[in-house]
Amino acid sequence: MTTSTRTERRAARLDDPRFEHLRTLRARRLLVGALCALLVVETALFAVLDRAPVASVIGLGVLVLAFVVCLGTLKASTRGLEELPEEALDERQWQLRGEVYALSYRIGLGLLTAGLAVVAVWLAAGWPAPGEGVRTAAVVVPFHVALVLPTLVAAWSRRA
Repeated sequence: MTTSTRTERRAARLDDPRFEHLRTLRARRLLVGALCALLVVETALFAVLDRAPVASVIGLGVLVLAFVVCLGTLKASTRGLEELPEEALDERQWQLRGEVYALSYRIGLGLLTAGLAVVAVWLAAGWPAPGEGVRTAAVVVPFHVALVLPTLVAAWSRRA
């Protein structure tokens, strides 16, 4: 009788042959587009949170479900390259993960720099303080982007 570790079970689940149709470059890039669209919708829902709180909260609840399904599908499409521990990856995957994290770091740094520039311009121009929803989006959306960026980069790669 053999027992598998949690990592082995997770690797086997992410390498399930039933997800093979999601592992083409076109399918992965469509999923990347879908997840980016969900991030845009999330930002918009936070922006209108002050004016339509109930509708925004309901929308965010639906969005969370769509986000979880889309992210899980994306992780299956890359066989968990960006999340599995080193011992679960072969040498090619391990090298590719390093490249994915390096590129994710550069993209994330660029996005944070752009965000900081927007805040600096906003303060320098003396514009009025944004509403609660925009401030919430300014905290939550970058957090979500940081969470999914390695998965997005891995899925976008031709080598994944």
